[in-house]
Amino acid sequence: MILKNTTDPKKRTSRGSILAALILLTSGCVTSSEAPSEEEGEPTPPASDQTDQNPEDPDSDVLASSTSTSTDIGSDLRIEVHDLERLESDLLRLQLGITNDSEQSFDLGFLMAETSDHLSGSNVSLVDEINQQRYISYDQSNGNCFCSSLEGPVEPGGTGSLWVAFPAPPDDLDKMTVLTPITPPLVDIPISTSTESIDNENLAEPQVLSLTAISDSLEDDQTGRTETPEEVSILLSSDVLFATNSSDLGDEAREILEQVAQEIDDASSTTVSVDGYADNTGNDSINLPLSRDRAESVESALDDLITREGVTFEVEGHGSADPIADNETDEGRERNRRVSVTFEK
Repeated sequence: MILKNTTDPKKRTSRGSILAALILLTSGCVTSSEAPSEEEGEPTPPASDQTDQNPEDPDSDVLASSTSTSTDIGSDLRIEVHDLERLESDLLRLQLGITNDSEQSFDLGFLMAETSDHLSGSNVSLVDEINQQRYISYDQSNGNCFCSSLEGPVEPGGTGSLWVAFPAPPDDLDKMTVLTPITPPLVDIPISTSTESIDNENLAEPQVLSLTAISDSLEDDQTGRTETPEEVSILLSSDVLFATNSSDLGDEAREILEQVAQEIDDASSTTVSVDGYADNTGNDSINLPLSRDRAESVESALDDLITREGVTFEVEGHGSADPIADNETDEGRERNRRVSVTFEK
C-alpha cells in the first residue's frame, strides 16, 4: 500500500514496514557534478576535527558497515559510516568510508552519484523514521553537489573516503538511517555535534521530502507491488488516483507517482510498461477506453517526473481483462480497478 507522511501515530508505519520501504528506495542503479569549485566562490569542504574518525585510517571508528548488493565485486565492497554530525552552520555532514576487499581495482563511477557527480556520494540520502521524512543531499547553486569525490578507482585492499552535506534535522532527533543505492539501509546512525561551521551562502534550497513507501501489501487502499529478481511491477489503485469514471489524476496522485518516478530513475530499465485495468462493471465499449485513458494519464505524469534520459513507455488499456480479484465482491472490483507500472531493475 501507499504509506503517506502523517502526524497521526495510528497511521504511522511499523519499523519493519519502514525498513522494507527503505530497501526499495535504494534498489537499482544511478547515474552521475564536477567537484565543488573554490574558484567559483562555492563553499569549500569542511575538514573533520575528529582525527580518530578518519575513514582512511584503518583504526578509525565505524558506526555502521554494510556490503554491496549491486556491484560487480558484491560483498567485497564495504560502505562504512564514520560520522553523522551537526555543524554550526545548520548543516549535517555524513562521512563514509569505501573499502575494496577484492583483488581488482574498483571504480565507483556513478554508482552512488546523481547525474554529473562522478565518484561522489551525492545520491546517498538520510531518513528520519520518527517524522517519516527523507533528506536529500545539498546541491550548490551551480547545480553541483555539496560533497567530496574520490580521486579515482579504489585499489585492491584500499579505502577511500567521502563526505556529503544535508539539511540539519530537528534538534531533538538523535539518529537517522543512511540510504545508499548499492547497500541495504544502515539504520540507527547516531547524530553527533561538531563545533565546525561552513559557508552555506551558495547552497541551493534544501530538499526534505515526505517519506512515501510502496510496500508489497495489497490491503487497505489496494495499492502495492510485485517483484521478481528481474523486474518490479507497481500496482496503483484507480480509486486512489482517479475519481469515478474519470481519467484525470486526483490531488493524491502526484505524491504517489513521485515515488514511482524515483524508483524508475534509480532503476536501469529504458522501457516502462503502463497498463490500465477496469472491473467488470459496464462493457468493453466503456472499460477499454477508460482503462487506456487512465494508463495514458499515469504515463504523462511519470514522463514529467522522471529525470533520467532515454526512458520510453509502452501504454495499453485492457478493460476488464486479467482480474486479480473476484469481481463478484465490492472489494474484488476495487482491486481490479488499477494501473500497473512495470520496469526492469
